[in-house]
Amino acid sequence: FAIAIYDRIVNKLFLFRDRVGKKPLFYFYDDKQFIFASEIKSLVTHPAIANTKEIDYQALHEFLHLGYIPEPKTIYRSIRKFPAGSIGEVDSNLIFFLTPYWRAEDLILEERKPQKDATLKANLRSRLHGAVQKRLISDVPLGSFLSGGTDSSLVTAIASEYTIGSIKTFSIGFKESKFDETRFAAQVAGKLKSDHHEYILYEAEAAGMLETYLNHFDEPFADTSAIPTMLVSRLARKDVTVALTGDGGDELFLGYGAYEWVNRLSNPFFKAIQSTLAHGFKTLGNDRLKRIARLLQSVDEKQFRSHVFSQEQYFFSDAEIKNNLLKQTSSYEPFAYCDPKGAKMLTEEEKQALFDFNFYLKDDLLVKVDRASMFYNLECRCPFLDIEVIEFALNAPVEIKRRGEINKWLLRELLKDYLPDNLIYRPKWGFSIPLSSWLKNDLCYLMGYLEKEQIDTTGIFKLDYVHDLVDRFYKGEDYLYNRLWVLIVVQRFLLNNA
Repeated sequence: FAIAIYDRIVNKLFLFRDRVGKKPLFYFYDDKQFIFASEIKSLVTHPAIANTKEIDYQALHEFLHLGYIPEPKTIYRSIRKFPAGSIGEVDSNLIFFLTPYWRAEDLILEERKPQKDATLKANLRSRLHGAVQKRLISDVPLGSFLSGGTDSSLVTAIASEYTIGSIKTFSIGFKESKFDETRFAAQVAGKLKSDHHEYILYEAEAAGMLETYLNHFDEPFADTSAIPTMLVSRLARKDVTVALTGDGGDELFLGYGAYEWVNRLSNPFFKAIQSTLAHGFKTLGNDRLKRIARLLQSVDEKQFRSHVFSQEQYFFSDAEIKNNLLKQTSSYEPFAYCDPKGAKMLTEEEKQALFDFNFYLKDDLLVKVDRASMFYNLECRCPFLDIEVIEFALNAPVEIKRRGEINKWLLRELLKDYLPDNLIYRPKWGFSIPLSSWLKNDLCYLMGYLEKEQIDTTGIFKLDYVHDLVDRFYKGEDYLYNRLWVLIVVQRFLLNNA
C-alpha cells in the first residue's frame, strides 16, 4: 500500500509506503510546495513541476548500469520516489520529515541457531500457509499466475488447499520459443487440479506490445519481461480481479545464477587469478567468455554488488559508462552500495541476494508487476513478501537455500508434498523475450534511435562508441543486445519527453 492521510487536529499530512515497495509513491518538494502522486505522469502535469523537468543525469547513469532507476531517484531531478518502509510528515509550515520504519536488514539476528531440516521445513510451511491464506481473503474472483517454476507452483499449490473448488491458474508462452515452459505449467496445473488457462502467442504479437509497454512506464525502464507480464495479466483479468504471484522467492532463497558467481569471485584462489582470466577471456574467448571477462573486471568494493548484477544482465559497467559512453562524466558518481551492518551474519551470496531484494526486486520486478497488472485493473499479491516469510529467509541457514547444486532447496522440499520430482528438479528457463533477434528483425526500426541525427539531438552519448557497439552487434556479438536496448530506451524517452 501507499497511503496519504491529512490530520486536521495536528494540521499535518502523513504519508506511508509499504515495507518492500509494492505500490508506488512519488513526490515533489521545494520548501514552498509538497506535491505527491502514485504516478510520475500525474506529477509532471502540475504547473509547479511542468517547467522543472530537468533530467537527473546521475539517475540516467544508474539506469545504463542497472536497467532501472533505483530509489529514491527518478529520471527527473525535481521528482523523487518516496522510500519503501518509510513515513513522511508535512507540517503547516511545509517542513517535510522522512523517517524509515522498516528495513529488511534489521530483521537479521546476530547469530543463527542450528536447527534440523525438519524443523525448518515445518516453520517455513507454517509461515507460507499463513501468508497465502491472508492473501486469499477477497470478495472478488481470485486466481494465481503459474509459470511451472518453483515459486509460482508452491504458491498455487498452497492456495489450492484453501480454495473452494478449483483455483484458476494462468500461464503464457511463445509459439516459436524452444524454451516454452507452458507444458510444465500445464502439468503442474494437472497435478493440482486447477482450472488452468494458457495463452500461446507468436513473437510478432508480443513485439507489437512493445510500444504499449514503453509508453506505460513513466521513466526509462529496460525490463522487457513486462510484455509477457502484461499479456498474462490481460489473460487473467478475463476471469479474476486478484492474482497471486511468486515474486520474492528468488531473492529470499538464492534462486539466481549470479549468486554462484559471487561465491567464485569471493574465493581467495579465484581472486588471485581473476585478472589473468579476465584478460584471456577478453582476447581469446567467444561471446560467452567475453561476457564473463567483463564480470571478472576488478571494481571498488562499494560497487561490487551492482557490478555483478549489471554484468550478469549484460548492461554497461560503471567504467564503460564513464570512460567510453557518456560525453561528460565530471558530474557523475558511481552507483555505490555498502553491505549494511545488519548483514554481517550473511554469506557473500546472501549479501548479493539482499542487494537484489533492496533494489532489483523493489525498483524493477515489483514495478513491472504493478504497472503491467494495473494496466488491466488486476491486483497482484505476493505471499513470499509477507514479513513472516522474509524474516525466516533472512535468518535461515544458507544450506537450506542452496544445497550442493540445488538452489531454493527448502522450497523444493515443500513442493514434494504436492508434485513429483520430475516437475521439481528440472532446468529453469524462464520467460525470456528474444530481444536480440527482434532488434535485427521485427524491431529493427528502433535502431534508428541510435543513428547520428538522433544521437546528436540528445547530445548525451559518444557517437563513435555507440556505432561501434551497433557494428559489433550486427557482426555477431549478440550479447550486446541489452546495452543497445538501454540506449534505445533512453534515446526514445528523451526525444519523446523533451
